Amino acid sequence: MLKKKFIKKSISPLFIILAILASNLSAQTSLIEVKSAVDTAEIFIGDRINYSIVISHQAGLRVEQPGEGLHLGAFEIKEYNFSEPEENEGIITQRFDFTISVYDTGQFTIPAFPVAYFPDTTMNYKIIEASPIDIFVKSVLSGEEAPELKDVKPPIEFPLDYVFMYSMLAVALLIVLAGWFGYRAWKQKQEKGFLFSPPPKPRPAHEIALEALEELYGSDLLESGQLKIFYIRLTEILRNYLEGRYYISAMEETTDEIIRDLIEHIDEEKRDELSGILKEADLVKFAKHKPQSGQTEEIKQQSERFIQETKLVFEEQVLPEEETVTQ
Repeated sequence: MLKKKFIKKSISPLFIILAILASNLSAQTSLIEVKSAVDTAEIFIGDRINYSIVISHQAGLRVEQPGEGLHLGAFEIKEYNFSEPEENEGIITQRFDFTISVYDTGQFTIPAFPVAYFPDTTMNYKIIEASPIDIFVKSVLSGEEAPELKDVKPPIEFPLDYVFMYSMLAVALLIVLAGWFGYRAWKQKQEKGFLFSPPPKPRPAHEIALEALEELYGSDLLESGQLKIFYIRLTEILRNYLEGRYYISAMEETTDEIIRDLIEHIDEEKRDELSGILKEADLVKFAKHKPQSGQTEEIKQQSERFIQETKLVFEEQVLPEEETVTQ
């Protein structure tokens, strides 16, 4: 009897705690809801898909709306439209429609799209994501019927003299062409040491990134007040650099996923520095945060320094000097 009472007393507080946590979670998720949908999940290459994002949230909740600069992975945005917000019993609903297409075959995924919202009056925002959607793209040739085979045409008869003449002419032409190509190959081998020109070496990721940063910093985006476009371009440069340097899917990952993938590659100090740059950019892109000019200048310096300090450097192999023996 005493044992049963002890169990009841110990379990009761646990249920109370779980009930409080569940109520907090329910209150948080009831603030906003984001749904994504397509009119079809299977298309032929080049066909267009109607992709929609529907955001429903409580009246008075501040929400960052998706724009036409939405990144949808391999899909190209052809058209963008949005409806006026509609309110019903304290819930505001707005629909955003994208006409998209892809020019390759196979399985593709429309990535989960993050929507930023502010649950209170502070600048602390939260992210809710629309669900990713898989799309299968088929080749236009796969649905065609096999062509009907026709009968073989009868051979054309040539007089024996013409056949022999044309054959000899073709053989002579082939001999001339073979001799010419052989001479060109021999000459190139003598001059350059190889028969065919090797493909150019791919440019290092840091060279491409630093060149892109120089072009971005030389633009007039900051002077004209286009902070959001500046930070979008800055993060694209950094994400492309990370993909080329560490071979991770940085263009399709969130900031936290990128930092997690870099644990095995760079130290904690560099990861924290990169995380600060990307999160500051997220605030500007999603929360309409306007940093001071000094903050932007610091972000520019940090971005360039991060690339310089993490770039891949090949050291030239130093051959040992030959020792001279004197008699």
